[in-house]
Amino acid sequence: MVASAPSLNNDLRMSGGGQEPLIQFVSVEKSYGKFQILNGVSFEVRAGEHFALIGPSGSGKTTILRILMTLEKINGGDVEVDGASLVYEQHGPAKRLAGRAYLREKRRPIGMVFQQFNLFPNMDVLQNITLAPVQNGLMPRQAAERAALALLEMVGLSDKAHQMPANLSGGQKQRVALARALALKPKVLLLDEITSALDPELVEEVLGVVKRVGRETDTTMLLVTHEMSFARDFADRVLFLDNGSIVEEGPPEVLFHDPKNDRTKQFLKKIVAAGIRV
Repeated sequence: MVASAPSLNNDLRMSGGGQEPLIQFVSVEKSYGKFQILNGVSFEVRAGEHFALIGPSGSGKTTILRILMTLEKINGGDVEVDGASLVYEQHGPAKRLAGRAYLREKRRPIGMVFQQFNLFPNMDVLQNITLAPVQNGLMPRQAAERAALALLEMVGLSDKAHQMPANLSGGQKQRVALARALALKPKVLLLDEITSALDPELVEEVLGVVKRVGRETDTTMLLVTHEMSFARDFADRVLFLDNGSIVEEGPPEVLFHDPKNDRTKQFLKKIVAAGIRV
């Protein structure tokens, strides 16, 4: 049962010119039966910001991304993207739970790259990238192909347009998946542990492409990662989660090098002991 919609009050608005955040989580609760995944999580992300979610496995990081993609329903609270709720829709003077058609429309500005590449094995790289823009009526096929070739250039795969996924390395597949997500021109791009399925020598090539996308586009990016050095170098802000709650949040130079919470210090100490540079 979803709780009644909370008000998105001024306490959660970003300072700085009075600009509204692009993404807002307000007191979000998520559970599976008696197992609580998120415990009243509230945070916000500005347009164009690179926002990293870190924490131990099972802390709720991926659940946050899945909620934004409307792949998971919440049990309480509200989520807004670009001023529109992903939980409720207006029905006359009242609010009701969002229906499929409403959610399909509101999640259009959101793209996601998953841990696994999820490419269509029976389509070549160009077809994988152009399928959604053409089917969704965003652009005609020829325009979609031109855009796809430009994206392949951005991710360093301009010579792979007509290769089948089976002939690509894991790093190349993930870069194609990134180009495919960008082909829909998302305002928000979600990256869920996109290097976790890669061999160590392929991690840097994918992260390098993410950095290039961050430099060359104004896309708002939320990333779940265990690559702490990448989160430190790439993110504008970092949020540390544990047991479904926000423990600490701040700019990476503060959170990684001068954390205030003992749980954050403990987590980072274990990361360093495991040989992961921060």
